[in-house]
Amino acid sequence: MAYVVTACKTTFDGELNSNREPETFLVVDTIIRVDGERLNSQVEINWWGDDPDGFINGYEFTFDSIITAATEWQFTYAQDSIFLLATPPGKDTVDFPFYIRAIDNLGAADPTPAHLILPVKNSPPSVKFVYAENNPTKSFPVLRFFWEGSDPDGTANLKRFELCWNDTSQVPYSLSVTAGSAVFEGINLQVSATDCRVYVNNNSVAEDANMTGLLINSNNTLYLRAVDNAEAVSPYVASASVFVKKVSSEILMVDGYSSNGAAVESFYTQQLAAAGFSGADTLQLFAKQNNAYTQQSADNFTQSKIFALFKGIVWYTNDASNSLSIGQRALNEFFDEGGKLLMSVYVSSLFDEQSGFLDFTPIQSFVVPQDTTLLLTDTSKVFSQQSGFPDLKSTSFIGVVRPFIPVAGAEVLYDAQLIAKDNNNLSLSNWQGESAVMAKKKNGSGETNFIISTLELHKLDGFSNMTQFFDEVMHTEFGF
Repeated sequence: MAYVVTACKTTFDGELNSNREPETFLVVDTIIRVDGERLNSQVEINWWGDDPDGFINGYEFTFDSIITAATEWQFTYAQDSIFLLATPPGKDTVDFPFYIRAIDNLGAADPTPAHLILPVKNSPPSVKFVYAENNPTKSFPVLRFFWEGSDPDGTANLKRFELCWNDTSQVPYSLSVTAGSAVFEGINLQVSATDCRVYVNNNSVAEDANMTGLLINSNNTLYLRAVDNAEAVSPYVASASVFVKKVSSEILMVDGYSSNGAAVESFYTQQLAAAGFSGADTLQLFAKQNNAYTQQSADNFTQSKIFALFKGIVWYTNDASNSLSIGQRALNEFFDEGGKLLMSVYVSSLFDEQSGFLDFTPIQSFVVPQDTTLLLTDTSKVFSQQSGFPDLKSTSFIGVVRPFIPVAGAEVLYDAQLIAKDNNNLSLSNWQGESAVMAKKKNGSGETNFIISTLELHKLDGFSNMTQFFDEVMHTEFGF
């Protein structure tokens, strides 16, 4: 069957109907809270609209208490949203009016917007300290603390953090809510209490204002609280106590021994005193308590600031990997400010030559002969290669010695009389290859700024002439 449609007129009779306005609905049109309970400042609201002769294009909302021709509406395509309704400073409860109106496809707005009263109560924020792997209990006057703020009304309701050293009755120091950590660097290190510079997060530039109240040669507690947009404050929380040591010398001895370092420290203390440096400061780099380092800084930036407090560092260690790793990451500022470093390091057979930890040293690479271990006997000599340095003699049998190839521009100070042990048949012979065990390099000004020995210096005093060696290093080479 076929259908044929014909027409003679091409226009419609009658009048075009006018556009009908949309209607807006809230999922909840009344909020009833019993016994004075109220909503948190972070509120989720849902709505929808209907248009009898078209479709809904979007919505407009406002929190104005009275709707007038001057009301500013905000447009959204969404049918729900989460709003942070911050109470005014000093008030913790507010009734927020909310109006929402649908907009149809022709731009017409609902003349009777849906309306809801939101009873809001601001909740106070909270904050806590967060501790890293290194939690120093003793430090020179550069410290970092980490923290984390929260708010039941949402983190967007946090406004700032306030901090005090040791006494919460003082006017607090304010930091932006974006701060999650800060480094506090003492300024005047020769007084009992000092102002300190504040470096926020990973910023290498200090804040414009300094913070007061850091105590020197005393225990310090950092107090911290959070403040929200309504100026509600959390209780102060206290950091773990840290004893802040006074910088009493221009020389720092870094003890890199994980154990039995006291006897080694005594050797260096005596040698430095004989060279005119009595009372050198000390840092026990790998001292631990409850499996956390107690004198090592929380991060490399802070550690670099501590090293830069000194003009000279004498670093002795039997842990090459960890010491060289820290040195590579935290000595740049020390060297940039003209610091001079003497490092005595035992390098075991486990040292990873691919680690890159040698990049900042006078050493290019270690000499590792195939199937051979290099030894030093308890009577072997260590021969000076530079005028002014005395020959040295070993007092210990050292089962693994790592001679090295120096970097371009570095100068060898000592070669060692080494024994080669064939690891296959255990036969011994005099080593004829590269045997450099101590070298120096210079900075851009032509000054010696780094001397490294891969033999532990306290085991090389067989001629009882270490005093002459230290005098040559500290005065002639380093210029102290």
